[in-house]
Amino acid sequence: MLRMEKGIALSPEFLEKNIRDSEACLVVNPEVIQRCLASESFPVDGASYLISRFPLVLIHNLSSDRMSASIVRAFSQGSLDSLASTVGTGANYEIESNPNGICGAFSSLAFGPAGQKDQVLLGNLEGIRTHIAIGGRPFFASAMRGRANVFFLASAGLADLDANIDGKAVVEYFSPLVPLAMFIRHILGQRAWLPHEKHATLIIDDPLLRKEYGFLNYERLLRLMDQIDFHTNIAFIPHNCRRNSSDVTSMFLKRPDRLSICFHGNDHTAIEFATKDASLLNAMLRVAEDRMRVHQEKTGVPCNRVMVFPQEKFSREAMEVLQAHAFSGAVCSSPYPLENRTGLTVGDVIEPAILKYGGFPLFLRKYVSQITPEEIAFNLFFGRPVLIVEHHTVFRDPACLRELVSRMHALWPEIQWSNLQTAVERSQLRRRSEDGKLQIRSFANACEVENALEIPERFSIEWPGYRGISRDRVLLDGSPWRRTDTEDRGEIEVSFELAPKASRGFSIACRNDFQVSDANRRVRWRAKAFLRRRFSEVRDNHLSKNPQLLNVAKALQRALFAGPVTAGR
Repeated sequence: MLRMEKGIALSPEFLEKNIRDSEACLVVNPEVIQRCLASESFPVDGASYLISRFPLVLIHNLSSDRMSASIVRAFSQGSLDSLASTVGTGANYEIESNPNGICGAFSSLAFGPAGQKDQVLLGNLEGIRTHIAIGGRPFFASAMRGRANVFFLASAGLADLDANIDGKAVVEYFSPLVPLAMFIRHILGQRAWLPHEKHATLIIDDPLLRKEYGFLNYERLLRLMDQIDFHTNIAFIPHNCRRNSSDVTSMFLKRPDRLSICFHGNDHTAIEFATKDASLLNAMLRVAEDRMRVHQEKTGVPCNRVMVFPQEKFSREAMEVLQAHAFSGAVCSSPYPLENRTGLTVGDVIEPAILKYGGFPLFLRKYVSQITPEEIAFNLFFGRPVLIVEHHTVFRDPACLRELVSRMHALWPEIQWSNLQTAVERSQLRRRSEDGKLQIRSFANACEVENALEIPERFSIEWPGYRGISRDRVLLDGSPWRRTDTEDRGEIEVSFELAPKASRGFSIACRNDFQVSDANRRVRWRAKAFLRRRFSEVRDNHLSKNPQLLNVAKALQRALFAGPVTAGR
């Protein structure tokens, strides 16, 4: 850190003495520069020297004052001369069309309206390349001036990573966050944490594996997936482990590229995974795992070790118990535990998973009608899997699903459609360290690493969510890994070398010290679970096709099954 002394801070003598790196990047904040200069405008010769001295320059935090205008004018060498507010225009952000460019996954999108504090750059625009425009005018732009690539970002202020974004759409915090992230990735290249792969999965909640369930017909679904290329993961209720059609389960065996299943609660009774009773959660998970073992023995169909929470409700305790059972992650549309809205921050959503609930990863999903192109781009840019949720009713008229998948293929052809466990476990961040090591940040408890090179390569893996885990709980291909390094910040890291074309699997095995309740084995509980499942199937298979009867059935269901199933009810 250099103290900027007024009058000499940007002098050649000061810079030559204090900045030895010829590849340094100069970041210019007019508010700071104003405090360092005696005048209210930036000298043109000073900008010329800085452009010759630094190969990268970022001008940001611009406002309508004289200093901002003079800085823009001086560093663009007259191609830009002022700024204008976008307030009241209702204009959209317009992203340049270059998928391999600085804007990455946002390439070619247009969305809005732009933020109240956003501005646009004015001038003759000679030699100016616009990366993001607002209403056709540059908002985030760059220009080659001499040996320097100078970037101009016309947003006022930067995102606060601790700022609460509850209920906000991506467009509402886009401008103070994403363009700067684009710039940082651009200048750091492989030294920045980058998504390893881009995965997407369609999740259908609840259905049994029978030829038809409500509006869902598995043969027609398979034809649709082959036609427009996507993968469907059935959020399967373990209660139904013995009630499936062999014809349908054989489809899952033959086409794992298109069809898979994961855990969807256990009995799917009311808000079963929102209870705070860890012993009950432990018991339910044991039953669920036993049921899915029986299912796999009977059908051969494996179950992804990912929990999709029933009714979008969960507790913090449920996250901790899932971690103890070595699940890869949890999926939900809501980012909050029931009755505990802890607040979602910018920092929470710029990583592949939310880790604030005991470190166990929570991955978010959205319905077809709710997810927007800019949200998909945000997920892909920051390494979050694109998880889309629906129920059988979407197949009443799958046109909206067809349109979404087709648009995703057109905008992001690099997306890989996969089963849910793969999407979760491959949502990693990677970067190349200065000494050449490939560093991996894994957000799921399991991480498969391959060396695709013809020479040995060095790797390291860290798990940011798994803190305080005993070193002997890191497994290599299922056996204890003895050379675990624990970093000062409390995260686990393993370092190793792989031979050419070799692969290894690492995972975290947490101890399960939770008690086991017997509440879910009582007759009352089991009877209520049985009735709820059968009633739900009648609703989905028959009443859903008659709106009037469906409304009556929903009212009856609320009356009969209101509230959580607990040991005392």
